[in-house]
Amino acid sequence: MRVSRESSSYTSALLTKSSEKMKEIIIHVEDSAYEKFMGMLSLCPQVEVVSEGVAIETREAIDLCVARAIREMRADGVFRFPSDYTYLMIAANEGQAKGMSFFHSPKEYLDYLKELELDGLPGRSTIYDTISKVDGKYPNWTFSDDPKPKEALRRKNIVRLFLSAFFKARRTLSDGISDNR
Repeated sequence: MRVSRESSSYTSALLTKSSEKMKEIIIHVEDSAYEKFMGMLSLCPQVEVVSEGVAIETREAIDLCVARAIREMRADGVFRFPSDYTYLMIAANEGQAKGMSFFHSPKEYLDYLKELELDGLPGRSTIYDTISKVDGKYPNWTFSDDPKPKEALRRKNIVRLFLSAFFKARRTLSDGISDNR
């Protein structure tokens, strides 16, 4: 198992495959539960703590994962409208994508996406207008423009698909770093 201390209130634990019958998993453990968790693991002879792990928490690593996730979503045709990028900003500001920046304005968000070398982005007014239509906290968002249920679900699924692609990119990056050690 790979264990790493992060700067946030979570600790990542990575169980790595050291034999044919072992599985690799990633676990986030709150700092307050870390000692109890590690004590529990020590009681299980089938779990092996291999070494200190690699935390994918640097700004560059997170930015790379965000860019990979958005590119993957573009390739899959997830973004149907320019306003769809807004839902990622709102989710980031709600803390849905751990480590992703908080954006104080649509301009700051668009500048960030441009730094990631993404093109074909919406304008600021599109993002401002879309933000004003979203109420609540993900995944319980409601929309003041009263979309049909299928469209409301599609909007929420943009975030779900982003989070899936983002965490997949983090795992891939973490695996690549771990394999190089």
